[in-house]
Amino acid sequence: MKLLLLASGASKQHIGAVFQHLEGHHELHTEWLNGARQGQLSSVIDGLPITEFDRVLVWLPFKRLYSQISALRKLSKLIVFDPILHELASIEGEALHRHVKLCKALPWARFVVCGQKRQRWLKKQGVDVLWLPSFVEPFAVEEEVAPKTNGVCFLGDPELPEYKQYREMLYEVRRELKIHIVGSDAGMPEISGVLDSSLMCFVCDSPFGGVRRQTLEAFAAGCVVLLWPADKDECADIGLVDMENVALVDSKEELVAKVNFLQRHKDQASRIASSGHLWLTTLEMQAGKCLGAIVEPPFGEYTGDNAWGGLKYLFYR
Repeated sequence: MKLLLLASGASKQHIGAVFQHLEGHHELHTEWLNGARQGQLSSVIDGLPITEFDRVLVWLPFKRLYSQISALRKLSKLIVFDPILHELASIEGEALHRHVKLCKALPWARFVVCGQKRQRWLKKQGVDVLWLPSFVEPFAVEEEVAPKTNGVCFLGDPELPEYKQYREMLYEVRRELKIHIVGSDAGMPEISGVLDSSLMCFVCDSPFGGVRRQTLEAFAAGCVVLLWPADKDECADIGLVDMENVALVDSKEELVAKVNFLQRHKDQASRIASSGHLWLTTLEMQAGKCLGAIVEPPFGEYTGDNAWGGLKYLFYR
């Protein structure tokens, strides 16, 4: 197939290597769009030989997608990547509702999300949606891991709404395990410094839609990741194995027990951290293979050129 990828120039380092996997079986043409061209998507589409492509893949910031639905409705074989949906916690919030509005306005299109929990949620609403494993750009995985001088850290602010049902537990384990909590007001240098110096990092993905970016950053820093996952099946599908390359937890008691165990068995903790760091390097290949399955299936009936459909989508906004 002949494929067209419309992507932001800022995403090139992150997604470039993954999308190269499509070139082994398809002809891929990529347009890396700067901010100005992203804001003029209709003109970009009109200036390209769209009918020559079997699929048009779009990886742009959500605000660009949402503000230019009319331009996207010109594309009949459309695949939209929404890589931040799983980072949102509440499925009742306005932010998530806007993502659903986008799907409803493009009913024939295929959407791709990271996070199987979010994929199932959209599928129940009748959306053609497939899953792409979360991944990090190759340069984000350091070859050498910094020496670990601190115990356990937690990235997140217990006072945030998404952690409401975990708040009491988080404060209890902070006292019991002397966990260093890095709040939401911390900058990247502080977060990186804490991760680099911590033997273990507790990550609570449960309120969210899948494995988040900051979870992968903890693996990249060489921490033993104590993961309360959003979806255990997703963990299995991407190759995370409890006490081999990650420490999975689903209760305060299990978290405390595993921290105490790993503090006593430092050799095993070191092996888990090393295996988790190595696992991270497999995600690019996993995501690349998934892309092949994402572009193959046929599409639903195209209604973007239907006058009533064009009017109806305005009500979703």
